[in-house]
Amino acid sequence: MSEANQVAADPLAPPPSSETCTLGGGSGEVPYHPLASDVEGEGVWGWIDRAGRKIAEWLNPILVKEARQSLKSRQFLVTFFLLLAATCVWTILGVVVNAPDVYYVPTGESLLIGYYFILAIPLIGMVPLAAHRSLAAEIDDDTFEMLVITQLSSMRIVVGKLNSAVLQMMIYFAAIVPCLAFTYLLRGVNLPMIAMLLAIVFFTALLVTSFSLMLATLAPTRAMQTLALLGVLAVIVFAEFLCAGFSLNAVIDYDMGSDPDAIMFTLMYLIVGASCAAIFIKAAAARIAPVTENRSTGLRWSMFIQQLLWIATIAFLGLWYDDGEVLNFGMMVLGGYWLVMGTLMLSESPELSPRVQRGLPSTYATRTLLTWFNPGPGTGYVFAITSGGVATLTVGAFAALVDADSARTDPLTFAILIIGYLMAYLGIVRLIAMPLCNRFGRMLSIPIGTMLGVMGLAAVLPIILSVVFTGSPPYTYTPMEAIDWAWTMVEAFESSYSGTLALLVFITGTVITFVNLTMMFAEFRYRRISIPERVVEDRLATSSR
Repeated sequence: MSEANQVAADPLAPPPSSETCTLGGGSGEVPYHPLASDVEGEGVWGWIDRAGRKIAEWLNPILVKEARQSLKSRQFLVTFFLLLAATCVWTILGVVVNAPDVYYVPTGESLLIGYYFILAIPLIGMVPLAAHRSLAAEIDDDTFEMLVITQLSSMRIVVGKLNSAVLQMMIYFAAIVPCLAFTYLLRGVNLPMIAMLLAIVFFTALLVTSFSLMLATLAPTRAMQTLALLGVLAVIVFAEFLCAGFSLNAVIDYDMGSDPDAIMFTLMYLIVGASCAAIFIKAAAARIAPVTENRSTGLRWSMFIQQLLWIATIAFLGLWYDDGEVLNFGMMVLGGYWLVMGTLMLSESPELSPRVQRGLPSTYATRTLLTWFNPGPGTGYVFAITSGGVATLTVGAFAALVDADSARTDPLTFAILIIGYLMAYLGIVRLIAMPLCNRFGRMLSIPIGTMLGVMGLAAVLPIILSVVFTGSPPYTYTPMEAIDWAWTMVEAFESSYSGTLALLVFITGTVITFVNLTMMFAEFRYRRISIPERVVEDRLATSSR
């Protein structure tokens, strides 16, 4: 009897080596394969198997779950094979149409245009839609509660969904990138052009996917999910046209891949786009987190970091072009950014759970500096006003380093104007939205609708007043038009805006801010509370496992 049969007869015996263990008998004996004899996994392949198992356990379980589901789904299979088919058809068609010039004339640019559309449609279109429906289905099918009761945090759940979408993007890239290398061989395109094209498409898809995940968390009902899906479709169409316009016109037609200015703008787009994607993911995680957790502090720190990126980007562009108009435009963007963010923070609840109060600042210095990072509409309002004002003044201070005559309106005057508008409009929005939120509940739609109504009314109110008092709409800019933010911005960029009017807007905003501050002192009375002994014991028991 061979050693293999002896092992079968005595299962407790140690496994024989692959050199002595054989199958069969007589002249038909063959040695065991090394993997078959390495029962304990002590060899190289056993180490690889154990390492792969550890990596799978280390990975986000949501990523593993979503990857298994999405890669087996009909949507992915149909999209992937259509991409392969379109790639093959376009490659053959491009070579046949350009023959025999393909051997002598650079034809890679025409093929690259087709490959762009083949890549951009699934990446910017299909992947965000699939990610949006994946997270929305968890909420709609009542399976989200099963994820919440696990030890997975809300951030890991959302990041797992995002990583699954990125995995699909990588598979699409793996299918199309060899064809992009083929366009390089056909001449007419260069490697920087291809690299810039891929970077723009990937980060645009990542940004749209992050935004789609955030929208999925804003729709708890089926009616809202329909509106959110329409919003995702609108964003996808806008992103497709915007990305196609820049990629085809700037990158390909004008060979911007080798231009220093284009490379600089692309890097800034990638940095700012990555920060926006991070905020979208943070916001999505905050929306699905339990109400007892601190869902605001981390998000506000992300806003603060993004503001530093905004300031660095705007100041660098202003110094690069030595143009004060760039600084003015950047300050306008900062004002709009903090108006939107401040409006969104008005939907937060003023009540803090005991768990949140345990993490509040304890000393006088930390309360003075970090209270504005605590949850609550009042602290969010002050945080938006303070951050927007400091950021605008910081950008305006760079005017001393650029050409003084390059801007029609002095940047410091423009900074005062923007700060005044931010304080005035955000203060009015809060005065209107807070009673509505107290009456109908903390719904995100209330402050957003209020902001849109206030901004729209401010743009048409001077026209209405002029028609009522004079019988005709205004044809020239007057001090009464300072209410109209849109006309004021046009006036500031086309001519030198009056410093007196800018100061008047600032004073008006200061008065409105003071009125708001007198109504929110109750939110600043929260103090840090001690951690119960039971909670401390539970944490020690959990950490010791």
